[in-house]
Amino acid sequence: MAPNDEYLNALNAWAPNLGEVFTTLGYLGSPSSTAWLASSPRSSDLRLLFDADGHVSASEMWRKILREDEIVASPVFMLILEHMRRNPVDMSSSLKDVRLDFSKSLANIAHRAADALYEDAKGSFAGHEIDVAIARYRVALSEFRFSIESQVLTESARRIATGKYATAVAMIGRWVQVSPATVSRALSYSKESMTLGNLKPETLTYRLELLVQQFDQTGDENLLQDALKLLSENPKIVEGSELAEVEARLRLALLSDSGIGSVRFQQLKIAKLKLTRSRPRGSVDEARCRVLSTIVEAAKQTQLDLPARSMAIPRGLLALMATQPSAKLWGIIRCVINNLEYLLTDRGSVPAAVLSAQFLRQMVDGPSDLLKPNDLSRYVNITGSLSEMARSNRHVQWEAGAAALSVAKRTGNLDLAHRAQDVFTELCTLHPTWPLPRIGIARVKDYLDGLSGGETSYTTVSWREAAILALNSPIYARSNLGGRNEVFAVADARGFLSETFVFKRTTKEKADHEATMLTSLRKVIASRGDTSLFEVPRSLAIVEVPSEDERRWVHVSQRAAGRLVSELSAEEALAVLEPITDLLAIFHSVAGTPPIGKSAWRPLKDYLKMWSRSLFEQEHADSFVDSLRKLFPGELPLVRKRDGHASNWIVDPAGRIVAIDLESSEFIPIGYDVVQLIEDNALVQANLDGWRMRIALMERYFSRMGHTISESDLIVAYGWFAITRALRLGTEKEAGKHLRRHARELCGLISECCTDLIQNLARELLQALSRIEQNEANESVPSHDHRRLSKTMAYQLRHSGPSNGIPVDNTGFASMEDLARSLKVDSSHLLAIAEHPGEPRFEVRDGRIRALYGHTLDVVIEAGIKLGAPTALYHGSSWSVLDRIVRDGVIPMERRMVHLTNVAEEAMAVGERKGAPVVLAIEQSNDETPVAEGIWVSAHVLPHRLSIINPFIEEAGASR
Repeated sequence: MAPNDEYLNALNAWAPNLGEVFTTLGYLGSPSSTAWLASSPRSSDLRLLFDADGHVSASEMWRKILREDEIVASPVFMLILEHMRRNPVDMSSSLKDVRLDFSKSLANIAHRAADALYEDAKGSFAGHEIDVAIARYRVALSEFRFSIESQVLTESARRIATGKYATAVAMIGRWVQVSPATVSRALSYSKESMTLGNLKPETLTYRLELLVQQFDQTGDENLLQDALKLLSENPKIVEGSELAEVEARLRLALLSDSGIGSVRFQQLKIAKLKLTRSRPRGSVDEARCRVLSTIVEAAKQTQLDLPARSMAIPRGLLALMATQPSAKLWGIIRCVINNLEYLLTDRGSVPAAVLSAQFLRQMVDGPSDLLKPNDLSRYVNITGSLSEMARSNRHVQWEAGAAALSVAKRTGNLDLAHRAQDVFTELCTLHPTWPLPRIGIARVKDYLDGLSGGETSYTTVSWREAAILALNSPIYARSNLGGRNEVFAVADARGFLSETFVFKRTTKEKADHEATMLTSLRKVIASRGDTSLFEVPRSLAIVEVPSEDERRWVHVSQRAAGRLVSELSAEEALAVLEPITDLLAIFHSVAGTPPIGKSAWRPLKDYLKMWSRSLFEQEHADSFVDSLRKLFPGELPLVRKRDGHASNWIVDPAGRIVAIDLESSEFIPIGYDVVQLIEDNALVQANLDGWRMRIALMERYFSRMGHTISESDLIVAYGWFAITRALRLGTEKEAGKHLRRHARELCGLISECCTDLIQNLARELLQALSRIEQNEANESVPSHDHRRLSKTMAYQLRHSGPSNGIPVDNTGFASMEDLARSLKVDSSHLLAIAEHPGEPRFEVRDGRIRALYGHTLDVVIEAGIKLGAPTALYHGSSWSVLDRIVRDGVIPMERRMVHLTNVAEEAMAVGERKGAPVVLAIEQSNDETPVAEGIWVSAHVLPHRLSIINPFIEEAGASR
């Protein structure tokens, strides 16, 4: 076994996520990438860190780093950090032996790991491994934030961490899309770092870049003015900040009117002058300078009407090429490549080659009628030259093969096809466990077989070998793609607009169906001219693999990488709802019609019964489902089920919507998928403005489907569909408090906005989800402050009721009248609080009320909703008590029980209320009991069941 495979196998047996990370970061995967370990004089000691029980070695290594100034590589810090998080009890004990505190060590190791990754990323940029650099910066960001938010770092360490976080975001933002929240945080950290004394010129320069990035995201011209103001207030940073200043002035010029003497002319004049004075700090800046010079000159010489927010280099230009291809833009890009050619031929500049290759790949992947023969030959030549300059970068080698094959398919050049085959074959030999070369060989064979009239081959040996490699390696597993746990994704890691090969285990019937759906949808989108708006995966192969069940077939597809809509911020998700609705309508228009007599009620009924019986007793559940059946909008036509929830849509870096997981062959009423999209991830708030947005989206969808429906029927249909989604959310074991609250609030909204019969169903479900019996005669709005009264009620029912004359029985119930009398309010006020959709903490029954959790009183609360065990449980706490938790476990403190949640973000929110937050993952046993929505309790969580997670792991918005 090769050393690399040995290391990877050792990591996968203990921490498979770290195996994937190390491979992506370039610390495993080839002999050169493992030099930090194999060539180290302490290789045998470092090898111990790969073992699950290597905590003693990890503690000793950290001691030597601190007290003997031992210099170690970034992966060593990451391995020590993994031991700290996965095995805090043993690590705490080992650290204690060398007189070190656990919590301070954890924060400082995370900081040192981030700092080492940051420096490695800078080295990768200097060595022209752009993709590796971006990956390293991304992980550095998550660890910087983890250490910063701990509030444990010294002032000097915090100054460094906040400054480098901001710098890393600025560097990443040049090449890939970064979320608005991350850019805002970077600006905040940048200001903090400067306040703490970090006034280095590069700190201010990167702050300038961040302001420009924020303009690209928001369109707020004031941010560009702020950037120029920053320059005028800090003249010492003018030298070295020329490129960032030019980017700001170019955007201001494009926002302005043209003409001699105009603002546009003046800004471009200054920008050109700055470029002539620029002294690039390295080959990356040198290449950026060339690109900027070309665009500024084009803007001066022509009426350049490119959007100002698309000028980021290269990210903005590549996004523009993907979404607004034109002969004029292609002409400008050719001028850019011509200007980079000098650096490539005379200087051997790898960044110039990388930029040229990215621009040319987008041209080759774009409209055929815009291409010139020279574009194709250039693409092959430049990627070939790049592969010679970066022999150790396997992704660059693969890109050279992919370019040769792509051009071979366009031109019929068999020599290029065979060249691609040779590249992929060599990569298979060098990297036998890497699926991408096998994919390359399979695609070459498909192409050559097609030319010869042979059988093209969904069953070729190469496809099967690639599938088996992907499925057998945990580093490619993706449980969150399409909400499935049998999906494996292999990224081509070609930077902006890179693509992902997806391997999905399924049945032959479902694989064939999905392949047909993908092909049909791609053709329709192309025929409509909508390829700049929407992207659909390409079906590549369906192969049979060894399996013990019917899912012995693997569907292989290729699609754009991007971010799941379910992982976007609320603002970002709202911005893409309309185009997703449009793509949904296109899909439903082409996905086929149902068989005659097909009923959508039957498959829905099975789910409704299952969900209802988790909430009601069987007789009540059957009655509730029967009520739903009577109101079922059966007159609506049926469409193919899409499974429209937000985890089935991706937004690529160019802003295009990508549809994934088209496997379902069922049929549902028209409009149902729209409701699933909106409600399953609570993308729209459950208020009156949100209701109007829901109806507008439904009207948009029906209009694009060409289906006429009255407003009243549309409202009834939405209400019925939404009730079923609320029922599902309210009983789904993986749903957290946020989604369960949304289910209740949605029921409340429907009870206000729909017709009487739908309103009654919504109230019944709201009552069940809130675990209360509503009394409509007593519906009144409390005159007291809601939050204050709710807290006071909870305090009496949980802790001090009996001492204040409020008897509380052994199940936690107290008389509503007794509580009202003690609090000096009317009982209707208490009922209004308890019935509010946002209140999960109370239950009312037969004139009595109780708190559902959080007691110090000796009571026993039984869960009313029958939920299965969650796949994960978390507890949010504070860094200030972390050492005590690692020593004693999680104990109830003032309460009777420890509270746990199944959503890490909710645990984070709980921790923030206690101070600097820390999130603990809980190894499950059988003693956790659900007591309310998204809340489980346990008498005591022992220390050995604890691990620590980094809740900021997706800090820079990783692509899927």
